[in-house]
Amino acid sequence: MKHIFSFIFSIALCSSATAQQVYTLEQLKQFAVENNYSLHSAQNAIRRSKQQQREAFTKYFPTVSATGAAVTFNKHLINVDLNMPAALQNILPPGVNIPSNIQLIKSGVLGSVTAIQPVFMGGRIINGNRLAKVGLQASEIQLEYQEDEVEMTTEQLYWQAVSLKEKQKTLRSVHDMLVQLEKEVGDMVRAGVTNRNDLLQVQLRKGEIESAQIEVDNQFSTISQLLAQHVGKAGEAVDVVLPAELNAQLEGGAEARSSLVALPLSLKTDHQTAVTSTSQYRLLEKNVESQRLQHKMKVGENLPMVGVGASYGYNNLIDKGRGAGALFAGVTIPISDWWGGSHAIKRQKLAYEDAKEQLEDSSEKLIIHMNNAWAAVESSHKKLLIAHDAIAQADENLRLHKDYYKVGQTNMSDLLKAQEQYQSARDRYIDAYALFQTKQLEYRKATGQK
Repeated sequence: MKHIFSFIFSIALCSSATAQQVYTLEQLKQFAVENNYSLHSAQNAIRRSKQQQREAFTKYFPTVSATGAAVTFNKHLINVDLNMPAALQNILPPGVNIPSNIQLIKSGVLGSVTAIQPVFMGGRIINGNRLAKVGLQASEIQLEYQEDEVEMTTEQLYWQAVSLKEKQKTLRSVHDMLVQLEKEVGDMVRAGVTNRNDLLQVQLRKGEIESAQIEVDNQFSTISQLLAQHVGKAGEAVDVVLPAELNAQLEGGAEARSSLVALPLSLKTDHQTAVTSTSQYRLLEKNVESQRLQHKMKVGENLPMVGVGASYGYNNLIDKGRGAGALFAGVTIPISDWWGGSHAIKRQKLAYEDAKEQLEDSSEKLIIHMNNAWAAVESSHKKLLIAHDAIAQADENLRLHKDYYKVGQTNMSDLLKAQEQYQSARDRYIDAYALFQTKQLEYRKATGQK
C-alpha cells in the first residue's frame, strides 16, 4: 500500500510539472499585446473613431427626405350646391342631367421627395471632419500609450517573479548548507567534539529557512497568477525563464561588475527634445487642436446657413394623379441664437486657452519626470554595484567562518550569522537587479523610447 501511494504521488508531481508553462520576457510581452483587455479596448476606440470620421464625411452629401401618406376623410372636403333653376333644367336635351351639387376630395395619396445640398454651414462640416480626424489620431496615440503601459506592467510582474524565483534558489541553497551542517554537527556531537546546543541552533535556523521557503513560494504563486491573468493566460501555472546574465553576475567577480557600468549610459537622451515624442505630450497636443476646432464650430453655429435643393410632390386627391417639381435656395440666420451663442463662443475660447496652458505646464512636468526617472536609474545602478560587492564579501565571510568553526576558532552563532548575511546579500542583489531593470524601463517610457 505504501508503494501505491508513492506511485500516485509521483504521478501527481509529474502532471503538475507538465502543466506548468515557462515563458521568456518577450513571449510574455507578445501574449500581453494579443490578449490584454486594455489594448483590446484601445483598439476598439480606434475603430469607433474611424466610424465617426466616416459619419462626419457624409455631412458633405445632400440630405434627402421622402414623405408619403394615404388619407381618407369622413366626408368630402369640397361640397358645392349648384342650385340649378327648374327653367334651365327643362331646356336641357333629353337624358342630360346636371347634378344639384359637386363633391370632391374624399380620399387619395400624397407623397414628396426633397433633397438639400449644403453650400455654406459656417464651417461646421469642414471643422467637424477635421475634429473627427483629430479624434482618430488621438485614439491611435492612446493605443501607443496603452501598449507602453501594458509592456511596463508585464516587465514589472516579470521582474517580481524573477526576484522571487532567485530567492527560492537562494533559500534552497541555504537549506542544503544547513542540512549538510546539521549532519556534520550531529557527527561532532556524537563524537563529543561539540555540545548539543550547536546542533539545536542549526536545527532552529533550518526551521526558519523552511518557513521562509513557504512564504516565498506563496508570494511567487500570487505573482504567477497575476502575470498569467495580465497576459491572457488566466488559470495556467505560468513560470518565467531567468535571464542568463543575472546568474553570471551573481556568481561573477570584478569582470561581471565592470560589465554593469556601461549599461545605463546608452539610455540617456536630451529631455528637452524627447518631451515632444512622448505619448502624453502628443495627446495634449491633440487636445489643444480639438479645443481649437470646437471653438470654430461654436462660431459656425452662429453664422448663416445656405443651401440649395430640389423637391418633387405627387397627389391624386383631385381627378387623376398629378405631380410637380421645384428648385429652391434658402438662407437660415440664427438671430435669436446670437444672444446665448456669444457666451458659448467665449466659453469654448476659454477651454481652448486652458488646453494650451495645460500643454505648456505638462511639458515642464514631463521634463521634471524625465530628470527624476534618470536619477532613479543612476541610483538603482549604484545600489546594484554595492549589492554585487556585498555578495563577494558575504561569500568569503561565510567560507572563513566555516573553516574557523571546524578548527574551533569561532562559535555556531557566528557561523549562522555569517550564513544569514550571505543569504541577505544575495536577496539584496536580486532586488537591486530587478529594481535596476524596472527603472530603466520607466525611463524609456518617460522619454518616449521604444
